[in-house]
Amino acid sequence: MQLGSWLSFYPLTSPKITHICNMKFFLWISVITLFAKSGCTSSDSGKPSNEPLENQIVQIAFYNVENLFDTINEAGKNDGEYTPGGKKAWNTSRYYEKLDHLNQVLASIDSAGELVAFGVAEIENIKVLKDLVNTGFLKDRNYKIVHQESPDFRGIDVAFLYNSKQIKVNNSQWINVDLQDSGRTTRDILRADVTWKNEEITFYINHWPSRWGGKEKTNTKRIAASQALRNNIDAMKEEERNNHLVIMGDFNDYPNNESMLKILKADSLETGALYNATWPAHKNESIGSHNYKGHWGMLDQIVVSNSVVPFVDSVYVFKKNFMCYKNKKGEWLPSRTHAGPKYYGGYSDHLPVVLRLKSKK
Repeated sequence: MQLGSWLSFYPLTSPKITHICNMKFFLWISVITLFAKSGCTSSDSGKPSNEPLENQIVQIAFYNVENLFDTINEAGKNDGEYTPGGKKAWNTSRYYEKLDHLNQVLASIDSAGELVAFGVAEIENIKVLKDLVNTGFLKDRNYKIVHQESPDFRGIDVAFLYNSKQIKVNNSQWINVDLQDSGRTTRDILRADVTWKNEEITFYINHWPSRWGGKEKTNTKRIAASQALRNNIDAMKEEERNNHLVIMGDFNDYPNNESMLKILKADSLETGALYNATWPAHKNESIGSHNYKGHWGMLDQIVVSNSVVPFVDSVYVFKKNFMCYKNKKGEWLPSRTHAGPKYYGGYSDHLPVVLRLKSKK
């Protein structure tokens, strides 16, 4: 494994550089934060330039796609609003428009042919995932799906999709999060152990309980999710302990909150066992993966083990004009599909977060 690399965060435009010494691995990492202007950009501002030709770059993304439901009212699921007769008037036309929008985003991320895998949140079932990979950009891209129905009371799940010609999934596991609240079950955490270019990587895809009802009141639920993930990492078998870790998801908390910093132990520096690669964006209030009442925040994050740091080329929020709308203040915000029952026909209320990994040929 190469022990020298650049770790960068590339949201949009002007650079700020901070040098951090990692005594554990005797290497210097430059953390480059490119600060966003108020709006989306239509250029490939999320992509670094002048890459050495000898390096191969691959991208891995996470995207909360905002309620990708089919139009069928399934028994035992709370999905009645996503039917033609439901309050959202969800029909086949709107469903396929949503699939086209998601393909447009993923195709734009993959404009250089680098995307090899991505995690998703807020999908209803395996059917919508199969429709996604058989529509538009993803069709004929050799994508396979890791998915299982979760006990979530809303009927939404997480999943891992990967290019089967580049990544081999060796094992998958589903980690239950016990909220000790029979009326508010939540999503399982997906674990996928994969092989990529002779490297063993363990991916965790997360969608932790929301803040609905208040941050403090719901904090114990995210603590429970964090502890379940932490326990799984700590319980790794001896042969798994050398696996690289990539933890991604919508955590419904920020990098400095208790669940992320104290329970999961995802640090802002590379000296700990886990490094939160989205920490620099969290410190910049003008960017984020989600905007709530005019305030940006990094609810969607990517955390890596120290062994992954030398492979990291950059981490960035993917944000372009077509995914956004301009509000009355002239600010560009994520264009969502719905707000309550009102249909906007947008993409998602979240923006994707992308990890770029570099491997020597």
